[in-house]
Order: sequence, then structure tokens, then C-alpha cells
Amino acid sequence: MRRYKPMPFLLLIFIAVIVAAAAACAFYVKEFDESTASWWLGSLSRVFHSGIVPGDPLIYRKPKVSPRPGPRARNVQPSESGEDYYYEVDKFWTAANVQDDGRLVAVTRTGKKVYLSPEDERLRKARLIERLRYKERFPAM
Repeated sequence: MRRYKPMPFLLLIFIAVIVAAAAACAFYVKEFDESTASWWLGSLSRVFHSGIVPGDPLIYRKPKVSPRPGPRARNVQPSESGEDYYYEVDKFWTAANVQDDGRLVAVTRTGKKVYLSPEDERLRKARLIERLRYKERFPAM
């Protein structure tokens, strides 16, 4: 018959700390108003974008309007008049520079420079699988 080892004491302490932290978060969420949420999410955005260095591939989801969306269109919705469609297209850019004021400078595939706010929710770093799948779409620096 196989004998199971008891759970180590340190693991029990670790689990107790995690449960206590989760309970503290649950009580804190009750006091979490909208102004605190916007400040907290803004700081998370700045932390995320501060990790961008020149040469990083970026994906920007650009909103567009057209009577006939292309094959790469996402989130296609008809307009009120029914003549046009609102949709988004992924743009594949490369980070060129991070300025002192925190704005990002990205280079498009045609060589244009685009200045982006670090709080822009449509901007993100490309994931590993996207870097491999779309490597020819990101402009070389």
C-alpha cells in the first residue's frame, strides 16, 4: 500500500496567506469607486507601456468606416443609415521611441511615424504567437 506524505507546513502557511489576501481584497472592492478605478487602471496602463522599448512589435486596433469592410475587418456593425459599416482593423507597427513625456512613437509599414498616448486602450504589445504568425507585417527597424 502506498503511503502519502503529509502537506508541508510552509505550504499550509502559504495557502493561509493567499486566503487572507483574497479576503482583504474582497473587503477593499466594496470601497472601490469609479475615480479610484480610473486612477488604478491608468497606472496599470502606464506600467504596461513603460515596458515598451524601441523595436517591440505593437498591434493597434484602428476604427474605420466604409460601405464595404475588407477581409481583415473585426467587430463589424452597420451604421444607423445602413449605408456604411463601423469596424476595426489591426495595424502592425513597431515601436521606434518612447518620449520623455511618455508618448510612444511607432513606425508603420509605409514608414510613417505615429505618436500614441500610453493610455490608449487600442494599443498593445504583440504576443509571442502573433510575432511569429505576422512577422512579415511588422516593419523592420
